[in-house]
Amino acid sequence: MKKLVKNQKLIGAIAIILIATILAIIITANIIKNNNQVASEGYSATTANAGSSLISNYILNGITIGGITGKMEVLDTSDATATPEDIVWGKTGYVNGEKITGTKVVTVAHGKESQKTFEENTTLIDDYGNSVKVPAGFKIATDSATAVTGGVVIEDVNAGNSNTRGSQFVWVPVGSVKTDNNGSSTEITLGRYDFSSTDGTPTPYSGSDTEDTAENHDSSYGNSIAKNINDFIKKTNASKGYYIGRYEAGDVTATNSQHTSSGTNNPIACKTGIYPYNYITQPQASTLCQGMYSGGNFESDLINSYAWDTAIVFIQNFSGDTNYSRQIRLQSSLARCGESHSGTQYDVRCNIYDMAGNTYEWSTETGNYGSRHFISRGAYYLRVTSYPSLRQYNDSLHSNQDTSCRPIIYL
Repeated sequence: MKKLVKNQKLIGAIAIILIATILAIIITANIIKNNNQVASEGYSATTANAGSSLISNYILNGITIGGITGKMEVLDTSDATATPEDIVWGKTGYVNGEKITGTKVVTVAHGKESQKTFEENTTLIDDYGNSVKVPAGFKIATDSATAVTGGVVIEDVNAGNSNTRGSQFVWVPVGSVKTDNNGSSTEITLGRYDFSSTDGTPTPYSGSDTEDTAENHDSSYGNSIAKNINDFIKKTNASKGYYIGRYEAGDVTATNSQHTSSGTNNPIACKTGIYPYNYITQPQASTLCQGMYSGGNFESDLINSYAWDTAIVFIQNFSGDTNYSRQIRLQSSLARCGESHSGTQYDVRCNIYDMAGNTYEWSTETGNYGSRHFISRGAYYLRVTSYPSLRQYNDSLHSNQDTSCRPIIYL
């Protein structure tokens, strides 16, 4: 019995040895097979890539393909926080692996191309480096110049109400105005001027009425003075410019050229194709222009002597018409804003219309000419002796077809 047990143990030990030997043979065979396969595949990959354009700069750093180890470094943009408004308009960048295009407008040209409506008062730069301050709710008009010397035009998108939408104004620069990219410049000084009858040369105004008398006169004449002429001067010089209405003030509801004083309850606008206000007194004109915009971001007002005269200086310097101050226009009928009586444009300089024609325009300037104290500016379509720099004196009740008004904006 003992011998049988001993034999069984011997047989079991032999069996275990045999099984272990067989497993070792199988494992070794698999290892050899796999190694041969890897070697074969590596050889094939190397052979296949030998004539290809695959180079290390095309492969991520640390990755090996076909025996080629990558050197390409990839910037991780997953933590980037830039938004389109952080990038200059038209430029591109990458945020979190995605390409984004900038929407930030810093130049007049970008503003014109993008048609962006500015949500706050924004300073842009023109083609030559001049600054242009755009009020909130406005955009650069599609037909604007991109240099202030040509007349930068802004357009009301949502600055006012539904009636003022589309109203346009032109930037009149003051101070040193760059005229090219080579450093040339022209000085435009905000002021009141006389203009030579022979060549239009401007000189400081020499009339007997002083600045204070002209623009800060009390209401004993029955006139309406500027909101604050000193504030206008201060802000205009600080902003290096102001806006003049591109057109005479118009009535968006008018279907013909006849208006009465009751029409001052109608909405005022400053855009082409509508009839200009007329048959209004100076105080009524002031009410219309001062009430055009309100909200604190900028001011609107009836044009003053500084704004009118400086606009003429601006035009004479940059339009090529050096004697525009004495320009005479004669028409056969009252035209709609920005149009002649035949429907074609006729009087435009630096994108400003009708300072030499259509109607006289009320201002906040006053003076003494007998019983006449109210001053309107510009030319009248039926009077060949009138011209842009003319100061036309009228009495307090004057209200006729020949007189309209023009708003300004400053900020």
